[in-house]
Formats: sequence, C-alpha cells, structure tokens
Amino acid sequence: MDSIVECDSADPGSTPGAPAKLGGIIMKEEKENKKIKNNEEINLQWFENNGYKSPEDLINYDTDLDKPEEFFGIFAAYNQHNIAEKKPWDNWPEWEFCLTSMKDSLHFEDLEKDKPQVIAEREHWLALAQMIYENEDISIDDYTISINGRNGNKFAFDFCLENNCWGTPGTFAEHKSRMESSKVKLNPNVRKRELYAFEHQIGHSLGPWWTCPEYIPNHGGKRTIHTPDSSFCVTGIGDTFPSTMLSAIHLCIDDFQIWIIQYEEAESTAEYIQRIEREYPSGRPEDYYYM
Repeated sequence: MDSIVECDSADPGSTPGAPAKLGGIIMKEEKENKKIKNNEEINLQWFENNGYKSPEDLINYDTDLDKPEEFFGIFAAYNQHNIAEKKPWDNWPEWEFCLTSMKDSLHFEDLEKDKPQVIAEREHWLALAQMIYENEDISIDDYTISINGRNGNKFAFDFCLENNCWGTPGTFAEHKSRMESSKVKLNPNVRKRELYAFEHQIGHSLGPWWTCPEYIPNHGGKRTIHTPDSSFCVTGIGDTFPSTMLSAIHLCIDDFQIWIIQYEEAESTAEYIQRIEREYPSGRPEDYYYM
C-alpha cells in the first residue's frame, strides 16, 4: 500500500493549463519495425541507420530540461525503437542528463562498474518515463503533471527534479526562480538549497474541506475537517525517487485507495486536535513533547 504521511498545509497554487504529451515522438503503424540484433550497440548513428530520427534532433537543448515534458522526452527520443515495437524501454540516453539536475551517478551508463542500486534506479526512471508517455490520463504543462483518476477525480503535482520530490501544482516555478536569484546574489558557482515548502503535496479536484467520494466504503459522503487546502501529502513507496513517484501516480490513477488513506489520516488528525484541546484548554505547553 502506498504510504501517506502528515504534512504541513500548503496553498495549492495555480491549476495546470492545457495538457501536453512528450516531445512529439509518434511512431506510425505502417513503419517497418527494425529488429535489434543481440548485443548490438544502440548509439546515435544506429537510430539514423535504422530509419529513426537522431535523438539529438528530437531534444530541444535550448530549453529547461528539468521540466517534465522535456526531461521525459529525452527517454522517449532514445527509445523510439521500443515505442515502435511496443516493448519495455531499456535504452539509457547517452549524455543529455548532464544538462539536468539528475544526480551525477546516473548520467553515464557503465554496466561493468555501476553498482546494483544505480542500475536499478535507471530502470525505475525508464519505467516511469514509459508510463507517463503511454498513459492517456496523464498530461503535462510546464512543471505540472496532471492525472485523471479512473473514477472522475483529478490530481496534479509539480515535478521537482532538483529536489527529488513532487509538490503542490503551480508552486515549483516560483520556488526555482527564488533559488536562481539566491545563487546569483551569493555566488554564481554555488547554489543554496532552499527548503521547498510544498514537498510531496498532490493537488486534487475536491477542494478544501473535502467530502469523501460516495463510492468509498465506510467513509463515502463524510466531510473532513482541518483540511483547508486543495492538496494533501502523498509520499509513495519505493527505494528511489522515480519508484516512489511511479507509485504515487498509480495511486492517483486508481482514484480509490488514496481516498481511504487520506480520509483516515484527516480523521486521525481531527481526533488528535480535539484531544489536545480537551487536555490543554489554555493552550499546549511549550514542553509538551517532553512530558
């Protein structure tokens, strides 16, 4: 089960705009599939030799490659053959991640020296990229990834590669702008890591003080309290950023278990606040946690 933890309240910010999909890489059905020979090296020249576009022609190097459409588009550009043959994506890009905030240890593939956890994390990124590319219920606008749940509810979050997290939709662009401004003022070669206040928040379409959807057993139709925002905290499960993000996306698409977990979390928070108010009607003492 995907995990949800209590987070501080956060303003949901702006709603996502028009949807977009990755990079315009569309493989025509009539295109002849190019079979890959065992142990054949797939490099930039291989794509052109086998009737595909060079990945470098599909990537806009003059834009912010940390934005999800551009970032996941890098994976799509290097997996055109897998898209055409409807196979799992397994081809790691050659060098483009040097231009992103992805951690350095993942940039260049060296299967003889790479540690198992590095290889596993690359596989998680490939799986996440393929899932976002193929799923019609997922769209992208700027830093925001939007998801249509199967029961009609909508979810959205900002993709924050630099912080290895996601956050309330419409908040990361401003946060990144502040970080860039701090970098210039302090030292152009040193970036100060600023706390991202909206970390792991996912926006939802039910709004503040939401009522649990009717189709949820035991909780359907019940209204929450102490939920003033149109977002809640979803951490996902997994050992890496891409695997936890993938689990969070599945939770949103499922549009079921997420409401059970969130309602029970909201109910637990309300009970806690009521207990504190009963025990300390004049206010909780400063040394509460040490009593």
